Amino acid sequence: MARLFTFRLDPVLEIRRRREETVQGELAQAIHAAAQQQERAVGAREAVEAAVESLRGASAQPMQLLELRAMNDEVARLRRVMEHEQEMVSRMEEIAADRRDELMQASRDREALDGLRRRAEDAWRQEQNRREQESLDELATRRAARGGSCLLYPSPSPRDRTRS
Repeated sequence: MARLFTFRLDPVLEIRRRREETVQGELAQAIHAAAQQQERAVGAREAVEAAVESLRGASAQPMQLLELRAMNDEVARLRRVMEHEQEMVSRMEEIAADRRDELMQASRDREALDGLRRRAEDAWRQEQNRREQESLDELATRRAARGGSCLLYPSPSPRDRTRS
């Protein structure tokens, strides 16, 4: 009875597949987080632009120095927020790039083991085919030695003899 193919590194291959799936999920989360952070940075930039326009409009009119200073301080605060948000975008993009690199490495690791498994399975099949052929050859040799008909080369049937 033919035995089934078993690859001794299947448990390692399964671990590599799970690692690749995990890193894919982490990459998706990192990309999503970077996109959300980018939206916050755009919102902060728009808030700065709106505050600057408001300050320009207010400075054209007579105004108390304290009010003007307060508006200027608000613009400065919004610019700091905008810079912070942009720094966070850069950090999130770096994290996403790191996850992408990890995914590429995990994929290479899994593909290497997949290749080993395919080669081992091909070698196993060739060995199975060789053994099966040896068994058939041995069977044919035994039948020929007994004087019986060979399965590979059947003798003519009685119908073939009557036609001659």
